[in-house]
Amino acid sequence: MDFPNLNIDELVQGYHQSGPQMQCNYCSATFTDAAEMAAHLETIHDGALTALLTADTKYNTLTDNQSKLLQAFSRKQKDQTIADQLEVSASTIRHQKFTFREKAKQARFYLAQYQAVFGVQSTEDYLPIPPMATDNDDRFRITETEYAKTTQKYFEFTDGGLVLTRLPKGQKKIITLLYRISDEFTFNTKYAQPDVDAKLKAIYFDYGIIKRYLIDYGFLARTTDNRTYWRIF
Repeated sequence: MDFPNLNIDELVQGYHQSGPQMQCNYCSATFTDAAEMAAHLETIHDGALTALLTADTKYNTLTDNQSKLLQAFSRKQKDQTIADQLEVSASTIRHQKFTFREKAKQARFYLAQYQAVFGVQSTEDYLPIPPMATDNDDRFRITETEYAKTTQKYFEFTDGGLVLTRLPKGQKKIITLLYRISDEFTFNTKYAQPDVDAKLKAIYFDYGIIKRYLIDYGFLARTTDNRTYWRIF
């Protein structure tokens, strides 16, 4: 997951908006209902807080002990109770709590310094990047606004079906369109090759190139014999 492009609220809640759906920050799961997303985070990732504190990313600099301490603080446990659990003194716990507060103050001050020099970073949301994408570069830095404009420009709906009027120049625009095309496939469903070809042919005459893009950019996967396909993002 591209954590740097998520704002603080999205990081705390454990998911972000991706078009009409909510996208989990830690896997490819998507939901349209907030309660279902909350249940997913609790069941699969032990809750949004635990997932955030233990996130496998270079931006998470917490040690295991610090993560456990923060989880204990979130449960509003008394310092002495936490100290007994960790077999340390209550004064050690109080000192660690003070240290966390100081680090937060330092982070805010550094952010102010950074913004004073480089300006305020845009908070516009970016589309999530497929985890299996082999080349994670600027072509995948697609904002919600870019997504809306590109899909409106190149897609038409005929009798309720999705039709790509033409294939744009530039890989970034093509990748943007793939986000919408992949929605024509359902997660946890296996598709035979003829079914995939039929779906894509209804969208664009050169369905072979669309299929190759969907696979190359991490939206679809297939078996080694090319007979079975499924959506992975």
